[in-house]
Amino acid sequence: MTTPAPPEGAVASPRQDSVALLLVGHSRVMADALLGLLRQVAPDLRVAVAAGAGEDGRELGTDATAILRALEDLGNAAGVLILLDLGSALLSAQTALSLLDAPQRAPVRICPAPYVEGALAAAVAAGGGANLDDVCQAALGALESKRDALAEAPRAGSIGADDDPPQDGEASAKPDDDKLHSIEGLDLQSIEVTLSDPAGLHLRPAAALLRLAQQAPGAFFVSIDGGATRLPLDSLSRLLRLDRRPGQKLWLYANQNPQATAQLEEMAKLLTSAPAAVTIASSPRAGAAITRDDVSESHQVASHATPRPAVPGLAMGPVHILRRARKAQPETQQKGDPQAELRKIQGAWQKVLDAAPADEILAAQSLFLQDPALIQGVQRRILVEHLSAAEAWVAAVQGLRNDLEAIQDPALRARLSDLDDLSARVLEALGVLGDWQLPTSGACILLAEDLPPSVARRLSHDRILGVLDRRGGPQSHAAILLRAANIPYLVGIGPAPIAEGQMVAMDAGAGRYALDPTAEEQKAFAKRIVASAIATVPSQPITSLALADGSRVEFWANVASPNEAKAAASLGVAGIGLLRSEMLFLGATQAPTEFEQIERIQELLQAAGQRPVILRVLDAGADKSFPFLRLGAEPNPALGLRGIRVLERRPDFFRSHLRALLRAGVGYDLRLLLPMVTIVQEVARTRQLLERLHAELSAEKIPHLWPVSLGIMVEVPAVALKIQDFVPLADFFSVGSNDLGQYTWAVDREQGDLGEIEASGRAALLDLCALVAQQKQRPVSVCGEAAADPSMARAFIARGIRRLSVAPALIPALDRALRESDIHSA
Repeated sequence: MTTPAPPEGAVASPRQDSVALLLVGHSRVMADALLGLLRQVAPDLRVAVAAGAGEDGRELGTDATAILRALEDLGNAAGVLILLDLGSALLSAQTALSLLDAPQRAPVRICPAPYVEGALAAAVAAGGGANLDDVCQAALGALESKRDALAEAPRAGSIGADDDPPQDGEASAKPDDDKLHSIEGLDLQSIEVTLSDPAGLHLRPAAALLRLAQQAPGAFFVSIDGGATRLPLDSLSRLLRLDRRPGQKLWLYANQNPQATAQLEEMAKLLTSAPAAVTIASSPRAGAAITRDDVSESHQVASHATPRPAVPGLAMGPVHILRRARKAQPETQQKGDPQAELRKIQGAWQKVLDAAPADEILAAQSLFLQDPALIQGVQRRILVEHLSAAEAWVAAVQGLRNDLEAIQDPALRARLSDLDDLSARVLEALGVLGDWQLPTSGACILLAEDLPPSVARRLSHDRILGVLDRRGGPQSHAAILLRAANIPYLVGIGPAPIAEGQMVAMDAGAGRYALDPTAEEQKAFAKRIVASAIATVPSQPITSLALADGSRVEFWANVASPNEAKAAASLGVAGIGLLRSEMLFLGATQAPTEFEQIERIQELLQAAGQRPVILRVLDAGADKSFPFLRLGAEPNPALGLRGIRVLERRPDFFRSHLRALLRAGVGYDLRLLLPMVTIVQEVARTRQLLERLHAELSAEKIPHLWPVSLGIMVEVPAVALKIQDFVPLADFFSVGSNDLGQYTWAVDREQGDLGEIEASGRAALLDLCALVAQQKQRPVSVCGEAAADPSMARAFIARGIRRLSVAPALIPALDRALRESDIHSA
């Protein structure tokens, strides 16, 4: 007599201290038969079934709500391994995971193992007490005996994978054979590069490399073996799968021509310019409970995980668990004809691209949507396998994810969160996933399973006091974004049970947090938060500084994002001395419309408050590449098309850009700044264009800023030497010390081994600044990095400059240094 199968989602055994299995499939009959097999090999194993569709589960299909119920029932297991019968079941499984409340969630792994053999091997391992990782490995190796018996190695059952799964280290050594090309006999030039970035070839440099290659599609190639084989430089996923680490080499190839030579050199510079190291606060007691002096040890969180600092800081408040809004899930997914499904996924991709914010990280993510390997994988699954748009997207992404998981470097593996984030944004555009639910009132501590960068970008310190992340990483893109927003961030806290609304106190710099502090402990910790805030925030607004001669030096801020503008406003600065408009266009393959520019500009202006804002119009060229401007390669980009020279050669864009600025500036003290001006005619022509646009907007009865103040960047020595010629045309001058220095010394600003020339040549730079300041008709500011150096700042002041504009984070230290010097009045 056989025991009937339990109802769908029911658990087969009461044992709770082992890993459980969840069978997800299209056929209830097949799943029940497999369940019978599993009971014979592991009678005490916890197994749940979520298979079939319809009221009784007898229809073919999958149901995300049934999977969700099964996962909730297995929430107290040591872990849950999900096995799928077909790749198309993956969408329902991932949807269920996204809807699962974190406190109810045991560690879950979707395993790309064969359904029957994998389940049997996993059952034996789990029944023997193996942990989740070992159970998954047992399932993945389930075909070995069959392979040996057949004396062949067929493709493993990895879901959506387009290639055999790589062995350790093989991802970098063996790219796809059908993508390899012999270079023998081709007339190519090459450059050898040794990677210097501490994170290796990770997402952002890979994306920047690809953007450069996209300026001449099909003309660039990359090799990891000295040229024996080469890959087209057209796929972000292939670049990441090369798994290149710091100190390892790449060879870049292009056809023999001067433009390609310049492009190769720019690519090499990208890969060999190491970014500034990120310092993460740490403590030898990281992971310990906050002590009784802060919050009682009796409230220590019991967890095997060791929390790690990502963004230091103190925070306390109720927990808000990051969840997605629930979407009604059909029991079976209705598919249109393949061409309709293709149009649907292409529309979703375009929606994500159009909505991509002006953010370097998310713009780099979006390059996956131009990846030939990913695009072709989705198309094949729709046209050949007849999957729906959503199913095809999930399966193709999972195949790419499997490849990236083979990368050994943990910093590169951390980029999987970027792929997951992008995947979810596309599913949102398809209407499969709901948006993330963020708090709408009150301040809180956000609890995330793995904070997506697209969510991190939306957080502000006035609503989110801190973030606890069950996974995450200190070098993740979410950490970079939260660091810029100054939101404390603690990662790797693991599966400790934390409930919605539960009070938590966190010291992210020390890697500690505590739940349910008493009233007295909350009071003591609040005092610590206040003391920390007092130590880091100036006691009075940093607007200006009185000098011994009776004049005043004003402090302005350089910003590139709303968060930086808010930080500057909180310091009380006199104004925004340089608002870089490049951030409005990062990642854009097409020029943003006038309305899109207005929205983004107004977001920045609102963040700055009612302070004067000097916005530099788009400064393209040299190291700032924007595909929609179609700037070709130049032998010497720093001396070619840059700044105003580019804008005048792209009149349609320049006109749209200025119209957007005039319209966005209504109600604000917005002032425009022209970059890379060299001759007075450039300023005169821009003024004439502004006059014409003013007449157009007035005729159209469109509100706009008028009159508008127009200034110029002093970056070219010729402008400083002939400053009086520019006085009638410019309302103010802004010295860009970085570029003015490189053009004065004939030293590339990125060249690191010519410091002696720069140090000895400072007197010449200061003399040029003095010439600009000697004219008294127009105000002068310095907005380059040199102004943040107290010794250089004193030198600028001594030569008559009374406005210093630097990054908000550097203003308090500069203010203190100048107040302590003899230039400050007693």
